[in-house]
Amino acid sequence: MKSLMDNTKNQEKPIKIVVMGMENAGKTTVVDILTKATGDAPSYPPDMYPTKSVERRTLSKKNATIWDFGGQELYRNEYLANPESYFHEITSFYYVIDVQDYYRLFASYMYFMAVFQLIIKFSPDARIFFLFHKMDPNFDANKKNLKQKFLEHIEPFLKANNKSFIMYDTTIFNLNSLRTAFSHVL
Repeated sequence: MKSLMDNTKNQEKPIKIVVMGMENAGKTTVVDILTKATGDAPSYPPDMYPTKSVERRTLSKKNATIWDFGGQELYRNEYLANPESYFHEITSFYYVIDVQDYYRLFASYMYFMAVFQLIIKFSPDARIFFLFHKMDPNFDANKKNLKQKFLEHIEPFLKANNKSFIMYDTTIFNLNSLRTAFSHVL
């Protein structure tokens, strides 16, 4: 006869995946494609409407929930003002950077730094992932080298907090790039 304690050991802890970044970085499209691949999404192609606040999607087969955070300034300010509502028990944190949006790189870096401090406070064991997104065919990533510029700003802060990270180049034109980026958590 198994005890109640034995049953709780066999139950996996729920996975909380957070996807954040600036507006128009491609977060919702990434989540749509990912949930489609797991059979937990509506039909493809994904909706191209801005996410309002936070949308949660449960991946029933994986005991996981993906929190897709809208990137508009109004919502970013809400998340930062009320972190206790959003940043607890994060298993995996994905930050999406639009590598084609040169003019918003500094804002993206600043937003990541604010969010990163909250991740450290509320979910210090969260794994950190970066999606350098929109590495589309015929896009010359080296032209403005936004990926390297972003990394130069954030690596010292990650190292100072003993946080390692994993990064991926992704595009919706290569679905395997997205599947690979999420294979560590799903």
